[in-house]
Amino acid sequence: MKKSILLLACVFFSCLLLAQEPVKQREIGLAFRNLHEFGLTFKTGNDKSLWRFNSLYLSGDDMNHIADNNDDESNRVGFEVNIGREYRKKATEKLELRYGADISFSYAYSKSLYTGKMGTGITRLREQTDYHSGINFVLGLNYLINEHLVLGVEILPNFSYISGTSKETIQSPVNNYEVKREISGFSYGLSNRSVLLSLVYRF
Repeated sequence: MKKSILLLACVFFSCLLLAQEPVKQREIGLAFRNLHEFGLTFKTGNDKSLWRFNSLYLSGDDMNHIADNNDDESNRVGFEVNIGREYRKKATEKLELRYGADISFSYAYSKSLYTGKMGTGITRLREQTDYHSGINFVLGLNYLINEHLVLGVEILPNFSYISGTSKETIQSPVNNYEVKREISGFSYGLSNRSVLLSLVYRF
């Protein structure tokens, strides 16, 4: 009898401890910024806190403008990676509050080439490389569409350090020269790029 009571007590306390553990969950989906910068988001943890991994692809372009007296060619490419931690609190049956922070890094490269015609013979090449590293604070909401589909919105007040280089090369029949510059500085605050939308599948 004593053994049975002891066994029942052990089972009861084990069930109680398991009931108090946060529910494990993972999320994967798409993240959007400004409706033209997008990427992937993955989160893993439990219903109280999760690790965040966001990979955002910055808008890139490759354009040519051809005229009678000159040609203009430009292209731009880049990416952004954010890794952080977020915590959640249930507000209503369908809404969750979110807060936390990310470490962020982004890279961008741009190039423009101007070629003169009509006997001018002037060629101007501009290249610039930028690196941004910093921290984003996370404040947001989740709306639970159903058990697995979640729509999220968050604002990301940020602080970042900017570094990079720029180079301008000009060639003409009378003169050739090259100018290089170092880029450095800080940025902080909120802008339209500080709002992130996400649509994720929870499992």
